[in-house]
Amino acid sequence: MSLIIRDMDVSYPGGGRKVLRGFDLDITDGEIYSLIGGSGSGKTTVLNLIAGFLQPSRGRILIDGRDVTDERPHKRNIGMVFQDYALFPHMSVRSNIAFGLRTRNIPRIEVDRRVDDVLELTGLSDRSGRFPSALSGGEKQRVALSRALVYEPSLLLLDEPLSALDASLREGLRKELRKILKGSGTNALYVTHDQMEAVSISDRIGYLRDGRIHEEGAPERMYWRPNKVGTARFMGVSNILKVKGSKDGHLETSIGRIPWSGSALPFIGFRSESLRLSGNGICLKCRVREVEYRGRDLHLDLVSEGTPLKSIVSGVCPPKPGDRIDMFLDPRDIMVLEKDPS
Repeated sequence: MSLIIRDMDVSYPGGGRKVLRGFDLDITDGEIYSLIGGSGSGKTTVLNLIAGFLQPSRGRILIDGRDVTDERPHKRNIGMVFQDYALFPHMSVRSNIAFGLRTRNIPRIEVDRRVDDVLELTGLSDRSGRFPSALSGGEKQRVALSRALVYEPSLLLLDEPLSALDASLREGLRKELRKILKGSGTNALYVTHDQMEAVSISDRIGYLRDGRIHEEGAPERMYWRPNKVGTARFMGVSNILKVKGSKDGHLETSIGRIPWSGSALPFIGFRSESLRLSGNGICLKCRVREVEYRGRDLHLDLVSEGTPLKSIVSGVCPPKPGDRIDMFLDPRDIMVLEKDPS
């Protein structure tokens, strides 16, 4: 199974600015691909194009090698899962899942087989007789997912499906959702603004910016080794510094000389969790500006050589605002970053 989008352009009605321009995307082999980006970057537009709710001004969409660019939505064999569960309150879990199949006049024995299979896959077999009012938010979302999977789609589109849940439920459901999607073997395009959600669920992540995929890669690489400044910022890299020059195996930066043996690019970056209270590596003289308690973790606002830095640490004896402390940075945690294309 595969999804291929080539050279896609979409503009606002009336000749407005392009939402997508030269947009390309490939998803293959039961892959979970997450599309991330800021508000207005075009994430939902991509889903609507693939589903057939919008028409591009240029470009083609192929699903399993079939050109569906001009096909009506109901002929594309695509499943969709939204933030809103949209369950029928007067129907049981089983009836909610089976409803669409029954309206297509599929034989009862086939409907029962498909519903049984998807109930087992999503862990809802013991809740099949319950009504939505008796379900938790996570269970309702699994029913919505089951309703999409029961059609045996070639592609599943998920539009921020966990955003309506509270934080604890979201965290627990991420692992379940990935397990269900991989168990179904269905290609999935997952849209979210939450980078941690994308990292935990995806096989690959694409960062959408200025109407095209700015950068893509495996979750580990996008988290620890993004190539571009914009991607790094969106993936939560708080410490990004301009490189003033390089000489004698060092990079010249606003926090001093950084030992470096690799190629020099215009910027370097490192994650907040890479700046530690103890350890080996580069020692940075810092002053604590603010300390924010977040349970197990402490978020420190620091300044070193006049440059603001951020750190996330754990410990029972945290520093206090005004303290002067040494922070340690392992050179292996430093990213070299390219300037964003204009």
